[in-house]
Amino acid sequence: MSALFQELNFEKAIVNGSTLLFHSGFYYKITLVKGLNSYVLEFATSYDEAVKNMFEDGDVYPISLGEDQLINELRHDLLKYYINM
Repeated sequence: MSALFQELNFEKAIVNGSTLLFHSGFYYKITLVKGLNSYVLEFATSYDEAVKNMFEDGDVYPISLGEDQLINELRHDLLKYYINM
């Protein structure tokens, strides 16, 4: 997953001691939610929102998809819905 974010030119940003991803003014975090058995992509539209931990829920990526399909769906969604907003 790290390689995907590097490929898409995301930068790492430290906010409140947490490592986030930054691209085009938006802050992103991807979290493994064990209860859902999925990764959840969340985003904040500004640094102030990220500092206040005001992240909007983005999309859910079930682990059951398998690594390749999960990465492909994440890439597709990042390009279509997030990076080119």
